[in-house]
Formats: sequence, C-alpha cells, structure tokens
Amino acid sequence: MSSGYDLLCEHRTRTIKQMEQQQQQQYGGKWNSGGGQGQAQAQEHFQQSQSQAPHASLASHFHLLPLVEKLANGIEAGSRDQHFDTLLEELTNQFTRCQQLLNSISGTISSKSMTVEGQKRLLEETMQQLNQRRDLMNKYRLGVEEVTKSSNI
Repeated sequence: MSSGYDLLCEHRTRTIKQMEQQQQQQYGGKWNSGGGQGQAQAQEHFQQSQSQAPHASLASHFHLLPLVEKLANGIEAGSRDQHFDTLLEELTNQFTRCQQLLNSISGTISSKSMTVEGQKRLLEETMQQLNQRRDLMNKYRLGVEEVTKSSNI
C-alpha cells in the first residue's frame, strides 16, 4: 500500500511530465517554423527541462515576476506589439500552470488528510474493541475464580 507521501510524489512527477510535454509542444511549434535548427533547439530545451531536478522544474513555474516586469516596461513605453501580446500570453499560461499545480497539491493533501482521519477513526474503533475484550476477559477470569473458590469451600 502506498503512503500519502509516495502518492504526492507520483502525482507531482506526473504533473511535471505533463507540463514538460506542454512546453515541448509549445516551444516545438514556435521553433519548427525556423527549419531544422528549430527542432534541435526544441529537443535541447526539452532535454534540459527533463534533466533538472523535479523541484527545480516545479519551482520555475512560480517565477512570474520577470514576466510581470517585462509587461510593466512595455506598458510604460506605451508600445503594444506582438512581443507584448506574447509576454501577456506567456504570463497567463504560467499563472494557469501555477494554479493547476496548487489545486492538484491541495487536492492531494486533502485526500491524504482524509486518509489520516480515517486511520485515526479505525484506530479508535479498534482500541474500543480491545478494551471491551479486556473487560470481558477480566469478567470471565473473576467468574472462574469465584467458581473455583466456591467449589473449594
């Protein structure tokens, strides 16, 4: 039986792989229009993202400040061009990924806590049964002692 921590790790690994596949599709689509070199860049980017530690890859989705700063600079300059739209789309995508990660982690944690609560409830029920059996055994022992005392008299 898997522990809650194992399930959380498996879920996180699955989520990371899905995100990396999305990134490969996203970057692969942009770079494929540039010819053979673009495919090599997409493959290199994908390999780099896979070789990173899972927590580093996960944390990278939460670095939204550089994108926000770039957008702020674009707004201050008053230029709304294709680059601005690309930054806005990238920020929106990153924010959505962050939200998905947080939701999935929250769901995993709540299901784990429900499991812990269930285990606590089961432990309490088992302890009650154990105490009832102890009481019955004590009553039986006292009954046997009384019978043996009365038969010895």
